[in-house]
Amino acid sequence: MLKEQLLASLEASLMQGRINRRNFLRFMGAAGMFGVGVSALADTLDGIRANQSERGKTLLDAYDYIVCGTGSAGCALVHRLAADPDAKILVIEAGDWDTSPAVADPRVWFTNLGTERDWNDIALPSAHVNNRAIPEHMGRVVGGGSSINATIWARPFRKNLDYWVEVTGDQAWGYDHALSIYRRVENWQGKPDARYRGQGGPVWVQPAHEPSPLAPGMLEACASLGLPVLDDLNGAREERDSGFALMNQIIREGQRYNLAKAYLYPVLGQKNVTLLVNTHVDRLTISGNTAEGVEFIRDGKPVRIRANREVIVATGGINTPKLLMLSGIGDQQELKKHGIKTVFHSPEVGRNFQDHILHGGCLWESVDSPGLRNSGAEASGFTHSTRDKSGPPDLNLVQIELPYASEVISKTYSPPANSWALCAGLVQPKSRGHIALRSAKPSDRPIVNANFLSHPDDVKALAVGIEMCRDIGNAAPLRKLSKREVAPARKLSGKDMTDFIRNGATTYFHESGTCRMGKDTRAVVDAKLRVNGVRKLRIADSSIMPRIPSVATMATCVLIGERIAEILKADA
Repeated sequence: MLKEQLLASLEASLMQGRINRRNFLRFMGAAGMFGVGVSALADTLDGIRANQSERGKTLLDAYDYIVCGTGSAGCALVHRLAADPDAKILVIEAGDWDTSPAVADPRVWFTNLGTERDWNDIALPSAHVNNRAIPEHMGRVVGGGSSINATIWARPFRKNLDYWVEVTGDQAWGYDHALSIYRRVENWQGKPDARYRGQGGPVWVQPAHEPSPLAPGMLEACASLGLPVLDDLNGAREERDSGFALMNQIIREGQRYNLAKAYLYPVLGQKNVTLLVNTHVDRLTISGNTAEGVEFIRDGKPVRIRANREVIVATGGINTPKLLMLSGIGDQQELKKHGIKTVFHSPEVGRNFQDHILHGGCLWESVDSPGLRNSGAEASGFTHSTRDKSGPPDLNLVQIELPYASEVISKTYSPPANSWALCAGLVQPKSRGHIALRSAKPSDRPIVNANFLSHPDDVKALAVGIEMCRDIGNAAPLRKLSKREVAPARKLSGKDMTDFIRNGATTYFHESGTCRMGKDTRAVVDAKLRVNGVRKLRIADSSIMPRIPSVATMATCVLIGERIAEILKADA
């Protein structure tokens, strides 16, 4: 067992560039740990980026598939496409390799935000959040969000996917088929569960390992208040109305096991896959009503590559509508403002923007320094803000091992450094925003008009969530872990509560919905993720979600990547 753990650690170090191949081989030989395939594995891990760099110098004029983006859905898709050795695949990533120590260490995931691994978008200020400009972080790195997020693997509720079936008319988007996919892709490290969990798949998932006392403390507090505490935050929870448990995380041997490691790296050694990093797709090339390929700048020169079969855009809830609009797919009047010729009038491109709201925060001063374990957030749960349980839960309550708060709440309450938080999350928002072009220049970031908390029901739901957080945080099992409640430190009502909500609103960075899927004529994509009005063009990312699920979106994006792979295989 020790050898296996050491080997896994060394392999991870090699993958992340912390040791080179020569030292890896020297250590393995000295330790007598050479086995079948170890040397070949070392060659693959150490040389994979260099090989891809060389391959990128001699690009083909055309590939069978061009995949734009290496986020969670893109990684899953490329892995499945690569199973056909005759299919030539070009993958294009705007960011760099996922080699930063801040990517590898899940405890410091938040230090990636605002760096070159982040697109650094900011939502416009609005009166609904007391005129605050709220950051909308999004991964710009191999692995996308799975490389910089909080590692949470949360699968959608049955009721979330029931809605997707309703709006698409396609049962393959339903829960039963999704569950079969999750069983296939997971390598679940918790208690075996033949109905709900899978083992042996590419995606490493484990319950929070040796969590901070705050995590079981939260669950004990929930139980004391009559809230349901479960063995697993996925599984049976997906068919229930509520439940609290330790989080599932993509952490292996203390390091992030992102979706690039799970899906992408295993196929990058194949001759039929080429990955370009630090390459920004500027536009789709379209002739008539057919997508021919992509256009980008490389080494200072414009490059056009054709796709023989399909172009698949997987660049996320903000970048995907931007790319479509730059390419002439969007609202005709909006495109005309920027001098862009309309290829297909699709007025909902960029509309229906949704994100989960994370309120920061309800804070307590700890009796000692809780420290950060795993990703610093290890227990969570879902519930409803009203007695109406006909839909999926709209609240997600999250324990965080540091003083997570908005800039206004931090300034107002000055929490001590050893504080911890319980955050109310709004996960079925009724507010909708939109993405708009700033200009016709691909280098300009789009305008994010998030419109957060514009619907009064969203404010009401968060008010319930905040009171629930206070009840849990002040219950006996957690009260013994705190010196005092820092914020809000009293029961709020009326304008005081509304201001606390609007001043504390941040997001989970789950940008979704801007190229929604549906069977109606205004939908941007159909149930097979084909862009309406344009042949040989599909979308596979969070932008296709007709309604955001009640959970962190990484696992749902993997579902989208797996589904489009099935669709493309069936259509081939």
